[in-house]
Amino acid sequence: MNLAQTQSAPAQADRRALTATLVVRYIPLVAAIVIFLAFSLHQLHLPGFYYDEALDLAPMLDVMHGRQPELLRGIGVGRFPVMLLDYMGSLGGYLTLPFMWLFGPGYVAARAQPIFFSCITIVLTWLLARRWFGYGVASVAVLLLAVNPSFIWFSRQGISVTSVMTVFSIGSLLLLDEVIRRESRESRGEGQESRTKNQDLALGSWRLALSAGVLIGLGLWAKLLFLRWVIVLIVIGVVFLVTRSREARRIQTQREHLAALVPAMLWVFIGTLIGALPLIYYNLAGLIRDGQAWTVVLLLNSLTRPTQQFGVNNLDFFHNIQKAVDDARVFVDGSYFWYNGVPFSNVYAVPALILGAVIGGVLAVVRGRGLGDLPLAQQGKRDEARWFFAILAGIATLVVLGAFTVSGLWSTHQFIMLPLPQLVVACAAVWLAEVVMGFVTRGRGNKGTGGQGDKGIGGNTSVALASLLLVSLFLALPFSRDVWVNEQHHATLARTGGSGRFSDAIYKLADWLDANGIHQPVALDWGIEKNLRVLTADRVRPVEIFGFSEQADEGFRRRAIEMLQDPNRRYIVLWERFAVYNRRQDFTEIANRMGRQVVETFIAHEKSGLPVYVVLEAR
Repeated sequence: MNLAQTQSAPAQADRRALTATLVVRYIPLVAAIVIFLAFSLHQLHLPGFYYDEALDLAPMLDVMHGRQPELLRGIGVGRFPVMLLDYMGSLGGYLTLPFMWLFGPGYVAARAQPIFFSCITIVLTWLLARRWFGYGVASVAVLLLAVNPSFIWFSRQGISVTSVMTVFSIGSLLLLDEVIRRESRESRGEGQESRTKNQDLALGSWRLALSAGVLIGLGLWAKLLFLRWVIVLIVIGVVFLVTRSREARRIQTQREHLAALVPAMLWVFIGTLIGALPLIYYNLAGLIRDGQAWTVVLLLNSLTRPTQQFGVNNLDFFHNIQKAVDDARVFVDGSYFWYNGVPFSNVYAVPALILGAVIGGVLAVVRGRGLGDLPLAQQGKRDEARWFFAILAGIATLVVLGAFTVSGLWSTHQFIMLPLPQLVVACAAVWLAEVVMGFVTRGRGNKGTGGQGDKGIGGNTSVALASLLLVSLFLALPFSRDVWVNEQHHATLARTGGSGRFSDAIYKLADWLDANGIHQPVALDWGIEKNLRVLTADRVRPVEIFGFSEQADEGFRRRAIEMLQDPNRRYIVLWERFAVYNRRQDFTEIANRMGRQVVETFIAHEKSGLPVYVVLEAR
């Protein structure tokens, strides 16, 4: 063996060791993504393609074909829509366009988009947890998130929660954390070399702050609900500020610290304006043309009167907070998904979160020595304690904000809480294991010759196994129950195909209409038009005439008479049990007065045998 070979051997060994370490560290992240995709992509067509899932995609069909889509309140940029509702933007539709070009219009594209962005959320969770708490907590957190039923099943039908918001929430938090870290390093710099380095830090910080603001603005455009995350960021900032160490306060007072962050916050504000530009444009256009900034009016009106669509009184705080707490429970235990057939739940999820908050809180105080000053070598533990309490404060804030809405009070609004509960449980489990490892290590150190004990390979293995066992005991029940819930949902869907408007009967209806060349049927109820358009790539374009009043009004009767002039028209209703605006009887009476007889020509059943969609003909 020559000298070069002798010298390269240790280097090769080091590279192999480094590669092995990286593989081991990133295995949990890869495993989490694989597990999440396994549950998310299995039976992707189930439950049936729901109307709301197509809400933001139907206008994109017009965009793809160069047609003028229907614009909310007639406000858009040329033929491009900017808002779906006064409180929900068209961002989801634009994000789905690449998937529609790749897979074609349909449920695959509609559901692949939120699943893709939820995978990004898993990666961002990993990055945040690793930065704040280390690889152990990051590994546990992403595995818990990957099997969480609310995360999986809402991601499959992302329009219900605008699931891309978690990318904006965790992404903005990561960027802002880096901005604050750079500001702290800059404030501690000394000497010419440090000042030069700090200038470089400052130059990079404004870009990060601007990017964080853009993500916040995009979140607000995606859904006004993202305003809750803005409030959470403020709460987290306050927690960080009041828990600064005496050493940090000696270097900078709280006022000086805030003053140092002002430039960065200005860049965040500018970025927010950029990201929210479509939302701002929509409101300015409404203000100029109609004298109403529609989103602002909606928000202000909801604070003083019942919400327009669902009649929620935001002034009734005590009633609403009870509903908000229960919504948070439903979201955490994953029991929302009744339309899959059975609302299975993880009965261990809420106890695990509460226990994790208590254990983690106690251990955080111990690790952070009551959040007092620690030696420099242990300062990281103090920071971990601060971040842990910031997460708890964020969860509490989101629960309280769940009592306020511009629409309705639903568990879906808590999706933006992810992955905070998983971080709490992961911290508690890993810290508890570290405590046990510390006791075991100290116990072994007091035995044997010279006080060294048996800290050899066998001793380290025993400690590691004990730590792993402890973490497993704490996590096994909630983790395994989440897996069970997901498996039960899939088994139930395979048997039922979903229920009512969430059933696979929509596919049977779409195939029948498409095969029979019925391109413009008349939708006599809500929940029919947009999903049929997307499933048939716009070959079937139903005409909605039902109106949104509780009872059939004169407008409906006039539209029905007009449609009945064409004897070849087909009409679609939902069976009475699943109807939203039941117009079948009114339509039949109008047809009879015109000397026409209404007959059923096709019925799309769910797997239980119940009829869901009924196609009518007026002969």
